[in-house]
Amino acid sequence: SRVDEVPDNVFAVSSRINSTWGGNLVDMVRSQRFLEIVEEDNLLENARIMGEFLLGGLKEIEAEFPFVSNARGKGLLCSFDLDTPERRDATRQEAYRLGMIILPCGVRSIRFRPVLDVRKEELERALAILREALINVK
Repeated sequence: SRVDEVPDNVFAVSSRINSTWGGNLVDMVRSQRFLEIVEEDNLLENARIMGEFLLGGLKEIEAEFPFVSNARGKGLLCSFDLDTPERRDATRQEAYRLGMIILPCGVRSIRFRPVLDVRKEELERALAILREALINVK
């Protein structure tokens, strides 16, 4: 085959493209640029601030709906529990119908993992959709 025309192709030289410590220059340059963007765009601070906003909104929802509990989060990774797996699944499906994709987690949890540059307006919309979905599945 044509691959065999290259003596040190990825199939002949072990771990050429898949080694954790292989020192692939392209990946190192790309990773360095990712870190620069995180710093230049102040994405860690945004994750902290927007994560606090998201968690605050989830705690408000928890206080409003007796079948919602354990709102928790660290940065932008936030989640909460519902009383049953069935209600969790129904809430997720209703949120999808309303235009938002949310992720199931564990047996009865829903989690959020927004992008690092998420804006407050986007989180406000997400919380509004979640609230509407919870009202609809009551």
